[in-house]
Amino acid sequence: MRAMRSLGELDTPPLEELNAALDSDDWQQRQLAACVLWRFIHPPYWEQREPQGEVTQRLIEVSVEGFRSDRLPYDRHSDTYTYAFNAAEGFHSLRRHANQAEAQLAAGLKSDDYQQRFLCALTLGFGGVSSQAKSAARVLLPHLRDNDIPEDAKWCAAALYRLGQAVEPFLRAALEKSDAQQRKLIELVLLDLEQPPQTADEFETRRALNDISSAVFDPAVQPPLDDWMGWLRRLRDPNQPRPASPSIP
Repeated sequence: MRAMRSLGELDTPPLEELNAALDSDDWQQRQLAACVLWRFIHPPYWEQREPQGEVTQRLIEVSVEGFRSDRLPYDRHSDTYTYAFNAAEGFHSLRRHANQAEAQLAAGLKSDDYQQRFLCALTLGFGGVSSQAKSAARVLLPHLRDNDIPEDAKWCAAALYRLGQAVEPFLRAALEKSDAQQRKLIELVLLDLEQPPQTADEFETRRALNDISSAVFDPAVQPPLDDWMGWLRRLRDPNQPRPASPSIP
């Protein structure tokens, strides 16, 4: 953490060295180098500095690797905490470059790791990569159902909407086996695609289809108000049975 902070404070970013570290055979070094590089490429607004560096294919590959459920920030095996949220930071960065990263994200949709599949779909959605609408919708649509995962429905509704008209057939097909919450949200996304709300009255009418957020009128058109993604800790595949709680002896 101290090394990351020191690298981020250098007057001249060590871009060559950081990019070289993306090829490290050490998983943590690759991931932390990617985190530092993204902060140079897309500086946080409070730092008020010019972007530096470029998005390379290797940076994309390492960032998609970081979508997996891994040992950052908390490594339960060694009881260590590293202040680097590679999955969430990678998503927020890659969504701006989703078209450039389409091949890697599409490959990630076939991952054996559910968090990686989910974040690839979410990135493609927020990036508006409509050519991947079918594959992304397959992952995102089940999260519109009423479940025990906090926040997933509003993020997925926003991602599905940004896939545009290409996602409509998959939304309509999902209506056949939807629960009440999913049905309302699908109807909301379809309505927004056909007639995006423009006026205050139009946003107000969306409230009847919105049972998942009190912060906005329309969670499909109005994305989450902050970047917090700590809810990923409770992410699971909603198509799989919920894991049984461990018994108490």
